[in-house]
Amino acid sequence: MEVEDNRDHINYRDWEASDLFSSVHWEDSGVRETIFDPYNNMQHFRRLGEADELLHGQFSFALGETLMRCSDLDPDLTQRLHAALKAFESHESAEGLAHVSLSCRRFIEKLANCLYLPREEKVKGRKVGQAEYRNRLWAYVAENVTSDTTRELLIANVEDLGKRIDKLDKLSNKGLHSDVSSSDVNRLLLSLLVVTHDLISLRPPGGAFSYKPYETTIRVFIEGVLQQQDRPSQDEKEWNCLKWSCA
Repeated sequence: MEVEDNRDHINYRDWEASDLFSSVHWEDSGVRETIFDPYNNMQHFRRLGEADELLHGQFSFALGETLMRCSDLDPDLTQRLHAALKAFESHESAEGLAHVSLSCRRFIEKLANCLYLPREEKVKGRKVGQAEYRNRLWAYVAENVTSDTTRELLIANVEDLGKRIDKLDKLSNKGLHSDVSSSDVNRLLLSLLVVTHDLISLRPPGGAFSYKPYETTIRVFIEGVLQQQDRPSQDEKEWNCLKWSCA
């Protein structure tokens, strides 16, 4: 049946002429907001609003817990996560997006160091040295999860995250920054947060405090104290000067 074309062609041509996008297309809205739409009512929109609030609440809690647990595990994890999020937030080019991928890799490598230290011997036939951070995360999951189904899901998520990082790194190393899209990097960040939450949740809260992130500050402080002890005090200096004057 013929219907009136009431589309906004003036606005459409303005968007095309703006060159803000490579192409502009009409959206197929189907029967939304017509008499055939059974969801065009207040009950549906109320549920939509409630779902939005529930999603924000649940994900905000999970993300907040992830950030807190990262800081407890090693404050440097928080610094690296901040670098990745900040780089994505402020990127102005495809090359800037490539730096997000690099920050994600540095974060996940640091996470592997915190959860499963490198070893010389193989674990279930896999190398778990410093460079094999993904294998170490697999070993960490295998040792901390008893359910076969849960273990397979977590390992699959770790593998997927590693593939995303490898793909973006490969494009960046080849200089193909234009092939790195914002949506790909956004999905990488989401995957990073989900995997991090799953891995850190395997550890019970609290536990033994790790002094490793604070070693440098502690060492510098102690060295400063020892140097002060080795130096003669002001009273000793004045007494030595008096003795030399009397002599």
